[in-house]
Amino acid sequence: MKLGKLIPLMLITALILSFAGCKTYNDPVEPDSKGDFVDLVINSDFKFNTTKEVDIRLKVITSNVDEPSHKFLIYQGDPVDGGKLIASGVTTPYNEFETTVKIPSYVSSLFVSDQDANNHVQTVELDANGYINYEFSSNLKYSSGFKSVSTLYQDPGCGSCDETFETGNYNKLTINNNTTYCIEAGSSVIVSNKIDFKGGTLIVCGNLICSNITANHDGGDFVISAGGTLSYGASSIDHDLDNFINYGVANISGTTTFQYLNLENHGIMNISGNVNISTDDFTNVGEMNIAGSLNNNEEGLNTGTLTVSGHFNNNGGSEFTNECALIITGNFNQNSEFTNTDNSYVEVGQRTTLNGGSTTEMGVQSLISTEDFIVNQDLEGPDVLGAKVDVADETRINGSGNVTGYIDICDADGMESNTGTVGPNVTFDCSTFIPTTGCNPGSGAPSDPDTDGDGVPDDQDDYPNDPDRATNDYYPNEDDFTSLACEDLWTGYGDYDFNDLVVMTNYKIVKNAQNEVVEVFGKFHIAAVGATLNNGFGVEFDVPASAVQSVTGCEIDGSAVTLTSSGIEDGSGSNAVMIVYSAVNDYLGTSMVNTVVGGNTMEIDTIEVHMLFNSPQASIGVAPYNPFMFIDQIRGKEIHKIDNAPTALVNVEYFGEGQDDSDPAIGRYYVSETNLPWVIEIPETFVWPIESADILTGYLKFQQWAESSGTEYTDWYENNPGYRDNDYLYEQE
Repeated sequence: MKLGKLIPLMLITALILSFAGCKTYNDPVEPDSKGDFVDLVINSDFKFNTTKEVDIRLKVITSNVDEPSHKFLIYQGDPVDGGKLIASGVTTPYNEFETTVKIPSYVSSLFVSDQDANNHVQTVELDANGYINYEFSSNLKYSSGFKSVSTLYQDPGCGSCDETFETGNYNKLTINNNTTYCIEAGSSVIVSNKIDFKGGTLIVCGNLICSNITANHDGGDFVISAGGTLSYGASSIDHDLDNFINYGVANISGTTTFQYLNLENHGIMNISGNVNISTDDFTNVGEMNIAGSLNNNEEGLNTGTLTVSGHFNNNGGSEFTNECALIITGNFNQNSEFTNTDNSYVEVGQRTTLNGGSTTEMGVQSLISTEDFIVNQDLEGPDVLGAKVDVADETRINGSGNVTGYIDICDADGMESNTGTVGPNVTFDCSTFIPTTGCNPGSGAPSDPDTDGDGVPDDQDDYPNDPDRATNDYYPNEDDFTSLACEDLWTGYGDYDFNDLVVMTNYKIVKNAQNEVVEVFGKFHIAAVGATLNNGFGVEFDVPASAVQSVTGCEIDGSAVTLTSSGIEDGSGSNAVMIVYSAVNDYLGTSMVNTVVGGNTMEIDTIEVHMLFNSPQASIGVAPYNPFMFIDQIRGKEIHKIDNAPTALVNVEYFGEGQDDSDPAIGRYYVSETNLPWVIEIPETFVWPIESADILTGYLKFQQWAESSGTEYTDWYENNPGYRDNDYLYEQE
């Protein structure tokens, strides 16, 4: 144990004068207070808390049932500008993460980062003045120009029809304006001539067979409801219809042209010939199977599965957006605008050609899988990692080809030619991993392996080689210390310089992949001892004593404390109690350290205490847990922060003596009749008052904070202009 050098800097008589409160320095600035600490007027509900607890729930919204784990990191301050990490954790199988953090009361916001399996990081600033409940999307659009649909035709069903067509054979059905007609579930209708729309609506909930639909400029809505079927044998759907909507099963024979009308497929649509799209309103949400080729001449959107057994020609002047799976058995001839959005998939059985005048965009984790890949124009990848093109045979980037963004063109046999322009983020090494989703079969192996097999990728894992450990929480953050300042004359009032014992603490809480606590590392540093009493210091955790496997690193002297074989305190109740310093003065070899101007100074080493659990714990409470001091080797005379319950070793006879107003029956502990504390926490490194200097003299905003029940000057301990009179505060050399 290194204690540093003990330096007596003044004569004993000078020390006595100092203890008596005599000052040999300039008169300080008059503090903003009206008396001594004991004169404060405090509301009984105020606990002198300088911190607040914030419950946090984070969730990842994804369409992928096998979404890889995400890691959340919670910072006090913007991490880009040096914000400090206070908590982290990985998502559960339900893509959620929940925790509780304790932060300074004056902090109004926290920064939360979401790191996915490909190391894409989203960071948001969230209001920390209440419960935080935030959802991240794993499907953010990093590409531009895609067509989004905000309103789609809803399936009306057959519950509110004006007229119905019963089972039978009909020569003609007339769908009059302002009238809704239904073929109800269980009914089967065959129309030999035509269905003539004159502005009304036909809803098919049963079965319909027909070969001609006309509208004659009058418009109308044709809807196959869920459970309904259509067998249609004509070369086109009349473009004078307003809407052709399928939620059921639609079987269409021959080559079909969709022109002008709004076409939406939410169910299953099978077309036996070629399809010509000449409408701005083509949307496939369900499953569409085209036995021939697809010619897109206007705008199209696929958010389901679109299978083309022939070729797909995205013709000049058109625009097509794929947001899920597009399967092409033949060639993909790209002549205009095409977007494969985030996580989407295009499979081409033969050749993909990006022709002159075209623009092809790919979103994050999108994939094109093709036999041959010919680039004659612009191929634009996302601004962050990464999209991928898997090529089975031939790859050529010709002179007019221009590839930019984060795209990995993976041709296992190597590229045949590259005479085009390739951006700095384009790769050809097949290293990009595309995860499997409901739309995308995926490609490659994860770029970030999981070496220890705990389900957390190495780049998210603080312990990549340890399957029992994954992430860390910190208090107050990863670098700094919180301070516990004590008065030791309980049950009587002291001088309220809050320097009888000042202990500074930093906790690192180690968790596994299930966000359970495996172990705790506590750094403790005695900063000041303004007492001749030989006090002790410990911490109670909200975890069974039987759950602790071992505690090491504590400084135990004398006979006031008895430990079990695991290193926790014996007889202190069902909860685990860790005695950090059993006898502070014995540990230091002296008393009255770092509090008297010109008196004893000491540079005291920081010790590290380690608590290991027998098995991972769902919770051990919220740091800094329940710290306490016990007075002058009297183990039963312990003091805590206001309303923190004592351990089982407390002597209850002290309650109610002197100025103490504890009442265990109502959970009131360690508070005076005038609602004053004996212990306070300051969630940073505390500059404590000099010996016998009331804290109000050094901290000029403390009174306003306390008497306002913590609503004013929540940062009273900060070194802001007008907050301190440094003549009354101890500056350690």
